Amino acid sequence: MNSVRDILTSRGIKPTFQRLTILAAVTDNRAHATIRQLHAALVKKIPTLSKTTLYSTLELFAAEGLVRILTIDPGEVRFDGIPTPHHHFACSACGRILDIEILCASGRAGRINGHRIDEVHGYFRGICRDCLAKAGAAPAPIHKLTPTKRRKASHAQSH
Repeated sequence: MNSVRDILTSRGIKPTFQRLTILAAVTDNRAHATIRQLHAALVKKIPTLSKTTLYSTLELFAAEGLVRILTIDPGEVRFDGIPTPHHHFACSACGRILDIEILCASGRAGRINGHRIDEVHGYFRGICRDCLAKAGAAPAPIHKLTPTKRRKASHAQSH
């Protein structure tokens, strides 16, 4: 927990046992956990931890740029231990949220058309490869044909 301690102290956050344990749990958990999931995991180590304390601690971490708050599903807030901008894929079948790395011209903070961009949130929704494999479905093509390409392909096959 020394590196977690260093991270907190470098941001001026008192490194209490609760904060160290919460930050370690979020950064170690790549599942983009909900408050309910994090609380269930953490209450084993910190029996007195309330969901209110957990949530306020995570809000503090988000304000300090240590975690990201994800609201891909408006009814469920999740927490990401990787605070740098990246995109997500939400599986409609199993509900998992996965990190995906894509190049996106607008996918970074900076300035666009004179506006200062502080945060970028990008996500895709679909069926993950694990759920497709379980269902025996063929993976989706990497690139779909646009209507123009479809007409050209159809025209070429008929001649």
